[in-house]
Amino acid sequence: MKWFEVLKLRSRMDPAFLTGGHSGALRNLLTTVDLFTVGAIGWRGLLRFNRRILTHRASVLADLLAERWGVTGRVRDLPEKPAWLINTTSLQSGKCWRFSAREMGDWVFGRHYAPDIRLADAAAASAAVPYVLGALWIDLPKEGWFQTDPATRKPMKRTQPDVTRIGLWDGGVYENLGLEAVYKPGKAPDPAAFIICSDASGPVPAYGSASPLSIFKGRLAGPRLFDIASDQIRALRSRMFIRDVAAKIVTGALFKMGVSVRDVDIKEGRSRDEREYDGFLNDEEVRAALGHPTDLKAMTPAAFERIARHGFEVADTVLTTHSAALFPRTLRWRPSTDRMP
Repeated sequence: MKWFEVLKLRSRMDPAFLTGGHSGALRNLLTTVDLFTVGAIGWRGLLRFNRRILTHRASVLADLLAERWGVTGRVRDLPEKPAWLINTTSLQSGKCWRFSAREMGDWVFGRHYAPDIRLADAAAASAAVPYVLGALWIDLPKEGWFQTDPATRKPMKRTQPDVTRIGLWDGGVYENLGLEAVYKPGKAPDPAAFIICSDASGPVPAYGSASPLSIFKGRLAGPRLFDIASDQIRALRSRMFIRDVAAKIVTGALFKMGVSVRDVDIKEGRSRDEREYDGFLNDEEVRAALGHPTDLKAMTPAAFERIARHGFEVADTVLTTHSAALFPRTLRWRPSTDRMP
């Protein structure tokens, strides 16, 4: 789970967080509050968390999400609409273990329909990069488990797990785009659905650039094997999705970080007056947004502005180019005084 997904969860628990009397609260939080660094933990935290810092860092992250970013409440408190699905990877089954307001589990292990889990634990599990944060372990209820049909997800019969605890890794170990819950390659979903896939993955880091100890500086740098495998899975999934969009099997769009307005124009064979590009992020700024590391420390106001604007411009350009019947009007980024550094 990326930082912006965690903050979306935070806003669902407290809508005023993004609107009303808390103008600029999202920007302020992400640009002023470190989440997981030596400075954020402090000496008191080192004494409090003790050996968990070495052996159960994902559980430390969960506590810090609740305390420093205000991700409180339980998974069951999530709203019915829109449906929230938090993806993790089960060490037990090797499948995508999902949390939602009315369900947790996977089709191999079984599903439980009354999850009483901290929202911060589910969020931390979905960000638990192997070996960097390590798995987040949760205690499981003894009763209430069902085997389900893999195709329909409907319960078939009661089952009894043979374990009382389960370890969960980052959902990206299994599938980093999170598409599986709403889209199956080659199959048409709900005809009324418009699926937006947001790919915020950066490039595979340069060899030797990451260190396991960088987590204590707030850098969430995964093992080389994890980065390579995740990149290939993401590439394959996105290609299948775009193929089905082109074949009109599914209606939707892919927003890919690092794609500039000029990149879209070149691919579409569209020409603009060169001065028009002055109204968008230039290619250097787009590359800087793409290269921003996945980390757990406060970003600069300038970085926040750059990433937010890039996401806006990618979404607007892709939708108005490829789905003009639904999105006929181009919008322009309008920085407010709250957003500007």
